[in-house]
Amino acid sequence: MNVCLADKIDALQISAIHQKELGKSFLSSLGAPFLQKFYEAIISSKHSFCVVAKEGNIVTGFVSGVADINIFYKFFFQKYFFILIPIFLPKIFSFNAAKKIIENIFYPQKIKNLPPAELLAIAVEKEFQRQGIGARILEKFINEMKIRRIKVFKVLVGKEMDSVKFYEKSGFQKIKEIDLHDKEPSIIFIYNLT
Repeated sequence: MNVCLADKIDALQISAIHQKELGKSFLSSLGAPFLQKFYEAIISSKHSFCVVAKEGNIVTGFVSGVADINIFYKFFFQKYFFILIPIFLPKIFSFNAAKKIIENIFYPQKIKNLPPAELLAIAVEKEFQRQGIGARILEKFINEMKIRRIKVFKVLVGKEMDSVKFYEKSGFQKIKEIDLHDKEPSIIFIYNLT
């Protein structure tokens, strides 16, 4: 197994894993075309990156993150605005979907006192889980954050998600709980690199 930074050609496989393994997440609800563009942006921006585990050319797991969530969102919407219009257009007519999109874009304003760097998502294909892949890609992710001189980063995770235990076991500290989407509590963890 090879653990390395993702290439743009990996975005399709990464988005498929995200959709499959993180199906209850808000980003998954935006669909595969959105996820593919989202991961293309993460891979191509100098303010973000994605680490993958690969068996040959097959991506088996990934972890993505940003040095500054606000700068990344600005890059993403500037670069993909016209591509995203047909993806978002049907969602805008759904009040709940439009509300969640706005909440996600502006949630960093709710937590201004926390670091701008963020782990966005981590997932491993079901058949490759429980083999230490999550720990290996997280280790590479942490090293990449160090290379970028990030001293601390956060992660926002739904309180009911299985990954809460993974973060606790991996040395993340619980900072607080917030309600991002109508009574759906999330936990904010931070990881200190110093």
